[in-house]
Amino acid sequence: MARNYKELQENMDPASRADNAGRVRDELQRMAIDELRNAKRLAQADMAEMLDVPQSSISRIEQRADMYLSTLRNYIHAVGGVLQIRAVFPEGGSVAISHLGEYGDRSYVVRARADGSGTYRLEAQPVDQGDPLSTEALKARAFTKILKALDIPESQISAVRKSLEERPFTEIGGRFTFAQRLFSEASLREAGFEATSSGPSQ
Repeated sequence: MARNYKELQENMDPASRADNAGRVRDELQRMAIDELRNAKRLAQADMAEMLDVPQSSISRIEQRADMYLSTLRNYIHAVGGVLQIRAVFPEGGSVAISHLGEYGDRSYVVRARADGSGTYRLEAQPVDQGDPLSTEALKARAFTKILKALDIPESQISAVRKSLEERPFTEIGGRFTFAQRLFSEASLREAGFEATSSGPSQ
């Protein structure tokens, strides 16, 4: 006859019980990202909707052996967490890695603004640290080109432009406030975010 976990635990000696509790804690700290999603009671369809990507993209992310930090950062942010990277040393101790590459590991949320006269502007606000970034005034073609450089799908670019016909600005990324898509400073600067200058780009 099967016995439940509580009965088994009651019959363990204190040392075995402590060892078992430690193993449970270790396992909880070594979750794969799909296990983390399940622990948060989110389905792949929920994640796809929050990140505004096809469900097949979530499946691919969860099966990857490696991925871009920005992809993992967006995924963790969607389940309500913040990605942190630590170096752990065999002699003991660990160090938080706060800068990766020239611009560090800063995260930004981006919104598009209708700038008037058929031009647009993209503005990036840091999540925790860093300086606000912006593009110059952009004509439609340059606006689309920068969004594509940030890996925004065509369908979402069209939705952003349509949204800007009805309101002065709109966020780029997930459909829900708590699931904003995050961008790295390096990717924004590579796409053309810098100090705003006068005159629209062609």
